[in-house]
Amino acid sequence: MLDLLFLAIAPTLFLLLYIYRKDRYEPEPLHLIAWVFFLGALSVIPAGLIELIFPEGVVSSAVVAPVVEETMKFLIVFLAIYRHPEFDEPMDGIVYATAASLGFATVENILYVIEGGLAVGIVRAIASVPGHVVFSCIWGFALGTAKFRPEREQAGIILTGLLGGIALHAVFNFSLEVYEVAGFLLILFVILPLAWWTTSRNIACAHADPASACSEKQRDAAALAAMTSGTLPGRDPGTGSQPPASPAPRPARPVCTNCGMPVKPGMRFCEQCGKEI
Repeated sequence: MLDLLFLAIAPTLFLLLYIYRKDRYEPEPLHLIAWVFFLGALSVIPAGLIELIFPEGVVSSAVVAPVVEETMKFLIVFLAIYRHPEFDEPMDGIVYATAASLGFATVENILYVIEGGLAVGIVRAIASVPGHVVFSCIWGFALGTAKFRPEREQAGIILTGLLGGIALHAVFNFSLEVYEVAGFLLILFVILPLAWWTTSRNIACAHADPASACSEKQRDAAALAAMTSGTLPGRDPGTGSQPPASPAPRPARPVCTNCGMPVKPGMRFCEQCGKEI
């Protein structure tokens, strides 16, 4: 039993740590991460009760479950942490969405693994658990982006992100429900790699967002590196010394005020017109 519990819990904690470490410029407080993770775990209860209303089948798996589960996880982050002072940069949306999704996935994993055993635990560790992360990171990135945009743009960004997470979850479940082994291979070698690539891009975009704390810190780090290496403005990047001054312009040669012809220094009369210089 302990080995099954380890198999159910270890993948979720590993992925939570992985995403948490991506927030390297201003990591979120661990107690808030734990709180959102706990709320995500609790959300399995209302989600499960709602899903029990619908009969098992393709519709329940590919439509009801994605809508209910992603909405539950989204509401946890939106209601519990979105307006918290610590939610202060775009990357935070991804971090807290991951915490909520993995809290949910942990409880779901335990239930499935206890019932299905080792094989189910392995399949979920390499497919379902990473799936929960990439589904939620879509709307998590949208939440993090929207918070620092004008208010009139926020609802559209958030809704688009939530629908994107639901859609990817639906494709994932539909592939498993309808195509079984072929669907699992499609998920493993196509859907998840593309989704993880998208997640990595979203993380990079979150860090590069002008609202991100890391943007300012990157500029500070670049300035500090320039100071320590001597590559300050106005200095040669190779040596750190002042660049050589440009040679002074040569004085203009005197000309005759009457005809405009150049005259040699020391001459009293113009050779062209004879006028006195």
